[in-house]
Amino acid sequence: MTIAHHRLHITAEWILDYAKSIEAPLQTINNLLIAPVTMPIIFWQQFDIPWLKKDTLLIHGSQSFSYELPISAGMILDCELSLAKIEKKTSRQGELTLFTHTLVCKCNEEHIVTAETVLILIGDGV
Repeated sequence: MTIAHHRLHITAEWILDYAKSIEAPLQTINNLLIAPVTMPIIFWQQFDIPWLKKDTLLIHGSQSFSYELPISAGMILDCELSLAKIEKKTSRQGELTLFTHTLVCKCNEEHIVTAETVLILIGDGV
C-alpha cells in the first residue's frame, strides 16, 4: 500500500507549540491563529506509514510546500500521504534509496496545501 489517510484537527495549542518549537512569530488572519508554513512537516507523526520500516534510519532530503490557503486554528484537515517515487542511486557513501512523498491536505474538500518530501535511506534497507 502506498497511500495513507489521516484526519487532523488543527488546534490553536498545536500551532502555538509548533511555532514556539521553531521560534516562529505568531500570525493571525481575521483573529484566527495561522500555522507556520512548515507545520505540515510534523503531520507525518500522525500517520501509520506501512511502506516505511519503523526501525530504519532515514535522512530528510528536501521538502517543498504549495499553499492555496493558510492552515488556521480550528481546521479539520483530511490528509492523504502517498509514495510518489522510489529511486536508487549510488554515491560516495554507497547505495542510496530516495523516497519521494506527496502530502495533500484539504478542509471541507477545499485544497489547502501540498507538501513534497524526499527521504533518503543509506545502504540496502529496502
